[in-house]
Amino acid sequence: MKRYWLHAKRRLGLALTVLLLAASPLAGGAVNVALHEHRQAYRKAVDLVLAGHVSAALKIQQELADYVLAPYITYHRNRLRLSRLSAAEVNGFRRDHPDLPGAQRIYWQWLESLAARGQWRTFLEHYEPTDQVDLQCLRLRALHNTGQREAALDGVEALWTVGKSQPKACDPIFQLWQRERLNDAIAWRRLELAINANQRLLARYLARFFSSEARGWAQALYDLHVNPAHIERASRYSADNEWSRGAIAHGLKRLAGRDAKAAREAWARYQASHGFSAAERRPIDEAIDAALAEAGLLDRSPTAGDSPQTAARFALAYLKQQNWPLLQAWIERMPEVERFGDKWQYWLARAVDASHENSERARLAFRSLAEKRSYYGFLAAQRLGLPPRMNDASRVIGEAELQRTLAIPAVGRTIELFAVGDEVNARRELLGVIPRLSAEERAATTTMVQRIGFTTLAIHTANRAELRDHLWLRFPVLHQSLFGQASHATTVPLALLLAFARQESAFAAGARSSANARGVLQMLPSTARLAAKRAGLPTPTANGLYDPATNIPLGASHIAWLLRRYDDVLPFAAAAYNAGEHRVDRWIRERAGVALDVWIDAIPFRETRNYVHNVLAFNQIYAARFGAAPPMLSNLDLVVAPR
Repeated sequence: MKRYWLHAKRRLGLALTVLLLAASPLAGGAVNVALHEHRQAYRKAVDLVLAGHVSAALKIQQELADYVLAPYITYHRNRLRLSRLSAAEVNGFRRDHPDLPGAQRIYWQWLESLAARGQWRTFLEHYEPTDQVDLQCLRLRALHNTGQREAALDGVEALWTVGKSQPKACDPIFQLWQRERLNDAIAWRRLELAINANQRLLARYLARFFSSEARGWAQALYDLHVNPAHIERASRYSADNEWSRGAIAHGLKRLAGRDAKAAREAWARYQASHGFSAAERRPIDEAIDAALAEAGLLDRSPTAGDSPQTAARFALAYLKQQNWPLLQAWIERMPEVERFGDKWQYWLARAVDASHENSERARLAFRSLAEKRSYYGFLAAQRLGLPPRMNDASRVIGEAELQRTLAIPAVGRTIELFAVGDEVNARRELLGVIPRLSAEERAATTTMVQRIGFTTLAIHTANRAELRDHLWLRFPVLHQSLFGQASHATTVPLALLLAFARQESAFAAGARSSANARGVLQMLPSTARLAAKRAGLPTPTANGLYDPATNIPLGASHIAWLLRRYDDVLPFAAAAYNAGEHRVDRWIRERAGVALDVWIDAIPFRETRNYVHNVLAFNQIYAARFGAAPPMLSNLDLVVAPR
C-alpha cells in the first residue's frame, strides 16, 4: 500500500489528494462543486478534441493538470492522430503514464498504423513482445519485408497451427508461408485441432491445403465428425495409411457416443483390416469401453494404462448407474488434482457410504466438505444434519480505507471515468488495476464500484479479484421491493428468486443472451407472453422485458409455475427454466430410479448441470442472509420417478 500512496502523491499532487479525500462517491453531505466543475471541464475538453479544436482543449487540459483524468485528454487526441504521432510522442506518453491502459492501447494502435503505412523498419525498431496475435503476425510481415525472409517464415507455423481462425492481419504472411512451408502433416495437425474444437467452418476451409493424396482423407475426417455413422461403411475406408487410421479413429470415438454397440462392432472389423499400432488402439478402446459403460453394457475396473480422461468418464458412467463399488474404484484412479476436488470427494463419500453402512471414512469426508461454501459442501452438510457454512468475510469498509484506496491513481481514474460516462475505459482501468492491489484494496475498490451503481460489474470484479468470501459484494440484493412483491404474489421464496436472478444475469436489467432471453430473469419473449397469459398479467413487448418492473413479476410467475409442475422439486424446475420442460421430462424418464443428487449430476448439458448447482447453492446463500436455513434439497432421499 505504501508504494501506491507515495505514487499517488507524486502523480496527483496535493490538490487532487485533498479533492479526492473530500469527494468520496460514497459520502453524504454537500455537493463537491470543485469536482463537479472538473468533470464538466473534462467532458468539454474531450468534446473539443473530437471536434478538432485542439488548442482550446489543450488550454483546458492545462487548467486540469491536477485532475486524475487529465491524461485521457491526451489519449483521445493521440487516438485521432495515430498516423502523425512520432515514436518519441508514443513512448513519452507510455513513460509518463506507465499504468494507464490508454497509453498502451495507443502504442498498439500506433504499431498497426505503422504497418498499414508500410513503415516496417520503424515497426521492428519499436515492437515489444506481446500475446496479441495480430501484432505477432505484423512483426513477421515486418521481418519479411525488411529482408529477414527465413526468420519470418520460421515464426509462422506456431501461429497457423491452432484450432481457431486467426486475425485478418495474419493472412498475408500466412499466404507466403503456405506456398513454401505448408505440408500435409502440418495441415492435418491443424485440421485435428479444428475438429476437436468443433470449429466446422474452419475445418471445411482447411481442406484446400491438402495434396490430392491426403485431401480425400481430410474430407473423410470432416464427414465422420459431422456424421459418424458413415464409419460403418467400411468400403469407404479400406485403405490403410496414417490419414485413414486417423479418420477412422475419430469416427469410431464419435460413433461410440451415439451408439456404443455399433462402434464396438465396427472397431472389431477395422482392427482386422488395418494395422493400428498399440498407441493408436488405446484411445479408441478406452472411448468405446467408456461409452459401453455409460450405456450400462460394460462393468470394468480401472487398469494402470487408463488415461485420466478415461477415469473421469468411467466414474460418471457408474455414478449415473449408482454402481458404487466401480464408482469408488474409478474415482481413486483419478489424478489427485481432480480426485480431491469437491465434486469427486462428495461422490467418493457417497460411494463409500453406500457400500459400507455407517462408514467413518464417509462421515469424515462429508464433515470436511461441509466446512465449505459450495454446492457439494451444502449437500454434505445436509447429509450430516449440519447447517450450511457461509464462511462470510464481508465487512464494512470505513471511509478512511475507501479514501486511501481512491488515492491510488488507477482506482481514482476508474471511479472518475464512470462518473463522466466513459464505461469502456473505466472497465479497462479496473481490469488493469485489480491484479496490482492488495486484498484490502481490491475489496475497497469493488465496494466503490458497487456503491456507485455498477452492481453487475462489482459481482464480476469480486470473482476476478478472488474476493470469494465477501458475500455482500458477490451476492447483493437489487430491486428488493420488486422481488418482494413478486415473492408475495407467487409464494416463491424471496431468496430463491434472488438466486435465479443472480445466476441468470447478475441483476443486469439490460442483459440479453444469444438465445434472445432478456432482462434480470432472462425471459424469452415467447415464454414471457405465456407466463403473462397464465398469470393474468399484461402481455409484454420484447423490449419491455428490459424493465425490471415487467421482467421480475413474469419471471417469478414462470418459476412458480415450474415448481407446481414439478411438485416443488427445485432441481427439476431450475433445469426446466434453463433447458425447457420437454428436455427435463425426458431426463426424468431416462433416469427414473436414481437418487435426486445423482439425477442432477447426470444432466447431459454441462451448462444446465452447472446452472442447477448454482441456483441451489445461491438459494442457500441468500436464505442465510435473510436468517433462514432451508434444506439444500427438500427431499435428500428422493428417488426420481417417471412422470
